[in-house]
Parts: sequence; C-alpha cells; structure tokens
Amino acid sequence: MFDVYFWSVIAFFAILIYAIYRDRKNLEFHGIKKVPLLVMKKTKRGKKLLDRIARSSPIVTKSWNVLATIAVVFAFVYMAYGLYLITLSAYYVARGDIDVPAVQLVLPIPQPQPITGIGFIGVPFWFWILIIPFVLFPHEFAHGVIARANGIRIKTVGLIQLLIWPGGFVEPDEAQIRKSSLIKQLRVFSVGSMANIVTAIFLVYVTTNFLWPSFISDGVLITHVEEGYGAEAAGLRPGMVLQEIDGHEVKVGYDGFSWAYSTLLSPSVKNVTTENLKVYSGVLEIFRSLSDNEPNQTIEVVADGMTFELKLSGRPESPETPYMGIEARIISNSDSMLEYAFPLVWWLSSIGLLVAIFNILPIYPLDGGLMVEAVAQRVSKKYAKRITMAITFSVTAILVFSFVYPLLV
Repeated sequence: MFDVYFWSVIAFFAILIYAIYRDRKNLEFHGIKKVPLLVMKKTKRGKKLLDRIARSSPIVTKSWNVLATIAVVFAFVYMAYGLYLITLSAYYVARGDIDVPAVQLVLPIPQPQPITGIGFIGVPFWFWILIIPFVLFPHEFAHGVIARANGIRIKTVGLIQLLIWPGGFVEPDEAQIRKSSLIKQLRVFSVGSMANIVTAIFLVYVTTNFLWPSFISDGVLITHVEEGYGAEAAGLRPGMVLQEIDGHEVKVGYDGFSWAYSTLLSPSVKNVTTENLKVYSGVLEIFRSLSDNEPNQTIEVVADGMTFELKLSGRPESPETPYMGIEARIISNSDSMLEYAFPLVWWLSSIGLLVAIFNILPIYPLDGGLMVEAVAQRVSKKYAKRITMAITFSVTAILVFSFVYPLLV
C-alpha cells in the first residue's frame, strides 16, 4: 500500500539534499572524517532589520532593555523551576515511583499520528517541520534584537541543518559580549527562552479564546447509556446533548482537549485518533464536572434543555469515583481542526515551553549555562569556568540518571 505521508518525507529530504548540493559553494560543512553532519549557511542579510527594530530611537532601545531586564528575572525563576522539576523527577525515579525514563527524547517520525515508546516521543514529521521555526525564530530574533539594543555587534545570521534537525542562528560578537557589563550579558542570554515562553503563551491564549470556540460547541453528545446506572434510570438517552451537571456548565475548553491529548500520549495508546480525542475529551470533562460529588449522591443534570434527577453510583473499576453511566464526546464543527490544527497548537506550545525551560537550565553552553558563567565571572574570575562546569556536570548527571536508570532496572 502506498504511504503518501512516508513518501512525502522522503521527497522533502531528497529536495533538501539537492538544494544543499546546488548551493554547496556558499555553505560550510562540519562533520567527522569528511562525513558532513552539520551544514551552515551564513549571511549578513537581516542585520539592518535587527538594527531598525532595536535602535530606531532611544525610546525604543530603552524599552527593549527594560523588557530584557524583566526577562532576566523570569529566566532565573524558570531556571530554578526547571531544576526543581528535574530533581523531583530523579527522586521519583530513584524511589521506583517512575519506571520509565523521566526524560524523553523528542524525535520526528514519518507518519501522521504521534507515537510514544520507552524513552522517546515521536512527533509527526510535518508537525516537526513547523515546530522548528516556531521555536527558533522568536528565540534567535530576540537574541539579535537585544544584542543590538545593548550595542553588541551581530557578525552573521544564518541557517543550519544538523542531520534531520533544521535550524537558524544569530551570531553576536562573543568577544564584545564578554567585555560587556553583567546586566548586558544576562539580557542577551536570557531573552531567547523568555521569547519562546511568551510566544507559546500567546498562541494558547489566541487558541483558547478565539479559535477553539469557533469550531467546538458547548456541551457533550451522549453516545452510550449503560444499563443499570443512574443515567438510564433518569431517562437520559444516546443522542442527547449534556449541558449541565449539578450546576456546572459542561463545556470542553482547549485546556480540556490539551489534557486529553497529553493523556493519550502514552505507550499503551496505539493511535491518537480524532475519535479518541472526541471521546476522551468528553470523558475528562464529565470527570471534572463530578469532581465535587460522591457515589450515591443525587444530582440534577440538564440535557437538551430538560432537567433530570440522577443518582450517582461508583465506577465499576473504582467504586469511590462518582459515575453517571454514560459515554459522551465533544461536538466538533470540523474534524480536520481536531485532527490537525489543535494537535499542532498543542505540539507548538508544549515543545516551545519545554525547549525554553531546558535551554535555561544551568548547562554550558546553553543559555542558562552562559548566564551562570557570566555571574561566576563576577564572583570569582579565577574559578568561573570550574564553577560553571561543576554545575553543568551536576545537572547533566541528574538528566542522564533520570533517562538511563529506568532502562537498567
């Protein structure tokens, strides 16, 4: 059977290899024993644009630096938060509470549905191709603008291809950065990750408040009523739209969809299909609406504009959890939005946030490591490199332990 998705990925790499070959005289190749692993194209185009954005007026330049100073504060907060998360994960791994790697590799796969396995998450390839610029553009753009706002020269900008990972970069003058004041260095190093976080939050805000309500209706559609449970006795039937549960409006938001999508991304789930997302989003919304109730409690529900009295029971597999005895799914005006657009938003925002937090960890030469080195230079110029590398080794050891230990036990 001809797999269109798989062969579209093959075609992409064929075109990419051809483009690299044609432009080979303008590219830099780096690798091992003449095997090119990294391809770079440097250019000075874009430098004037960064200047116009960063230095069009003294007020604009000052505004950028105020925002970058705020970013420094948040960067250290997120650095501490990231350290807390990876340390807590390592603790749970060591105790045996987590029996799979707490750190996952994120890899592109040539198929339209994501997969998960032991130690990795597979992202649909064409999602991956969109994620890379979503993460890289605001990150590198912010580095470039703030560097120029602080009077630091930009040497080049460019594109890279590292094996299957495309990317981009802005290359400030490192010597000039090292001669700059501490606050200027911290502004340049911290702003990339903060740009990723702001971009991801903005995307989720727009999706939650504008895109999602345009395609998803309120309420959930009842698809099945189990015999012998409260819903059947109350008179609920398949095809009804459940609108309220004990005074709580039944309304699946984008946050509920995100919860369902992330829950379905487990090794036990073979396919994150559109129908699975509809059903599981509805299940989780009902679960949320019943969170304040208990088994044997009588509640009022509204379906198709009518009010029904319903006695809750316990779930067969979990008697202490309240259960109505129905299955329901969200009501979508566009299955293609649920299959492509909303999952893409989930991947863009999730990967954007994860990359930002990872990049701000105190690991050299990540941005967080560069921030630590800049501070260490002011504390002890003689031992700055040792301090930076000791912290880098410690944090890296925690990550490696969280990934490797569950695979060995």
